[in-house]
Amino acid sequence: MALNRADVLRRIDAAFPAEPVVLTLGGTAREMVAVAGRRPHHLVNLDAMGQTVGVALGLALGLRDRRDGKVVAVEGDGSLLMGLSVLGTAGHLKPDNLVVVLLDNGVYLATGGQPTASASADLVAMALACGWAGGREVRTEEELGAALDWARQAPGPLLVRVYVGTAQFRTDYLLEDPAILAEDFRRWLRSPAVDKITTAEPPEGPVVT
Repeated sequence: MALNRADVLRRIDAAFPAEPVVLTLGGTAREMVAVAGRRPHHLVNLDAMGQTVGVALGLALGLRDRRDGKVVAVEGDGSLLMGLSVLGTAGHLKPDNLVVVLLDNGVYLATGGQPTASASADLVAMALACGWAGGREVRTEEELGAALDWARQAPGPLLVRVYVGTAQFRTDYLLEDPAILAEDFRRWLRSPAVDKITTAEPPEGPVVT
């Protein structure tokens, strides 16, 4: 049975409680706000399908000399497939602080559940072939916990593909102005506390699994 997206989002929020997190649009953003509240370090990527990982990549490159820790993108399969060239760009630039958590439900849920092409795409293998440092596929709660622990510690760029179901719970629409969301995030980035965030030392041994 596929994992529940809202439960996975809770786990991501708990794993990265003070890290920059870029959230893809649609139900993912609404559910994260519902389960975790409005977080100053969460940037909601409204109305920008296919750009979530690119935004996180830019943040990772800009922040890697300023702070330790990770920059996390929470992306969907349809959105990643729309901007697939970012795998090559990230693999070329190799930011060791970038983590992409891909929530793969196999459909465009917001527009009626039409299937995406993810069932035919080995996205982890594609990332590795583009030069990413590591990737994992997740189908169980135990695998999710292990993958998130690994993603916090191992040098990136890393791709964690999490298979989730199509079930979603009712949430309010996220109607805030994208300019306000961006300014709230920029204000958090400028705060002195951001420079003090660190994560654990990377484990020894290979990170590709």
